[in-house]
Amino acid sequence: MQSEKRQVVIVGAGMAGLTAAAFLACQNFDVLLLDKNDRVGGLVSGFESNGFVFDTGPRAFVNSGIVKPMLKNLGIEWEFLPNVVSIGIEDQLFAVRSMQDLQQYQQVLTQLYPEDEADIERIIAIIAQLSQHTAVLYEFDNPNLVDLKSDRKFVFRKLLPWTFKFLLALRKFEQYKLPMEDFLNAQAANPSLIDILIQHFFRRTPTYFALGYFYVYLDYFYPRGGTRALSRLLKEKVLECGGEIRLKKNIVEIIPAESKVIDSTGCEYHYDSLIWAADLKTMYRILNPARLEAKIAEKVEAEAQRKQSARGAESVFILYLAVNRPPEYFRQRGGEHLFYTPSRRGLGALNQQVRLDLTQNFDQKSKEEVFQWLQDYLRFNTYEISIPALRDETLAPAGQTGVMVSCLFDYQIVKNVEKAGWYDEFKEAFEAGVIRILSESIYQDFDADILFRSSATPLTIQRTCGSSEGAITGWSFETPPPVVHTLKDIPKSVRTPLANVYQAGQWAYSPAGVPIAMLTGWYATQDILKQAKKKSR
Repeated sequence: MQSEKRQVVIVGAGMAGLTAAAFLACQNFDVLLLDKNDRVGGLVSGFESNGFVFDTGPRAFVNSGIVKPMLKNLGIEWEFLPNVVSIGIEDQLFAVRSMQDLQQYQQVLTQLYPEDEADIERIIAIIAQLSQHTAVLYEFDNPNLVDLKSDRKFVFRKLLPWTFKFLLALRKFEQYKLPMEDFLNAQAANPSLIDILIQHFFRRTPTYFALGYFYVYLDYFYPRGGTRALSRLLKEKVLECGGEIRLKKNIVEIIPAESKVIDSTGCEYHYDSLIWAADLKTMYRILNPARLEAKIAEKVEAEAQRKQSARGAESVFILYLAVNRPPEYFRQRGGEHLFYTPSRRGLGALNQQVRLDLTQNFDQKSKEEVFQWLQDYLRFNTYEISIPALRDETLAPAGQTGVMVSCLFDYQIVKNVEKAGWYDEFKEAFEAGVIRILSESIYQDFDADILFRSSATPLTIQRTCGSSEGAITGWSFETPPPVVHTLKDIPKSVRTPLANVYQAGQWAYSPAGVPIAMLTGWYATQDILKQAKKKSR
């Protein structure tokens, strides 16, 4: 049986694992990064087909005062391209270029729902208020990631006053922690209006996050070469600094009493510190508590039960289209990054009672009932549409356009469909349904110009990334997340009951996207660096 020893073993080569590996390797740690896939990046990846480049993960990145300074600290240079977000409902479209565009949002909603004008005015005022507090979080790069000693004037003139605004924002967020559905149901009587405002967010998302997100649209950016460029650049930095990456290594057991992990071939990797930057349910499922102290074993078992009883948030269904129309056609119809709702009606019961009935009583439903629900769900849903070639013209052949269309989707429904033997037919119905809806609305008759298409389901995400329930942001908000979920406690989110084992990634803190995944990877490195300094004294 092969066995080797490393200072730090990192499992999971997504954004958290790559970030941790890069920072530790650059500090001359002996780092080994393992991943079960044949590529790095996890959810942040992409593929190329016939000259079209598609992003398989995020459609663009939010800086959050984290991503850009973190890469700068690593000495990574890359080119950022503009990413303007637009919002569209039926034939009403507008771009979000400043907070002033919130007024246009109000005008669009009032035009669509004139009987709800007073409710809309009140809700827009709340969105403005929460967006202002969200803007405080983005006012500076994360203070932990910048050199404050070299700019004392900045500290006293800007950072200290900002700190008071930051604490005020945290208090305000605490007041708006209740689920967005509950909050808006108390603010408006029209369920369609409520749906249009929130149905592109995960169910039960905290109000402060959902209604404050209007400001976040202004923070989006796109890397030249597509979103997969981020994982490629981090990988290159890990290797440049002497770290090692091994792919197709599926870890099947963790034995913390012996400080080792074992892969599916029986190879053992011993460590001084372990960073688990992959699915947390998997970590606690394969963790062997043998020979641990009784108190530690009890804590591990308690954490395992918490994690296994929780669920991941909704997944996504993604449609990839190659279209024989020039990018400029799409620029005039929502641009490069569009959140589009083809009907003002909203999902209503389709995403609530009907969906729950479908997941809980699937065996009692006919195939026709399931497929009819799908068509209705597609008709009234909200789609995130991304056009890579409108940011980087090299990402599609001249005169043609790659289009990605996605919507939130329930993992369990797709799992049940697969079990029933309808999986391929269901995918085909999804693809055809979305194409038909867009061809009848925002992209008139573009179904005739589609060169080829493919799609990814929640099962695709689960199988390729190992993400429980195919979740893309970690834990569901429908029950209390079994991890840290307050901003001030993010540094604690990386700690586990085991002294030399850390957790990082989108499962370590809730809610989490790319910036938080990277930040948790960084916080894990900081704990390891502190421990190393203590030992060297």
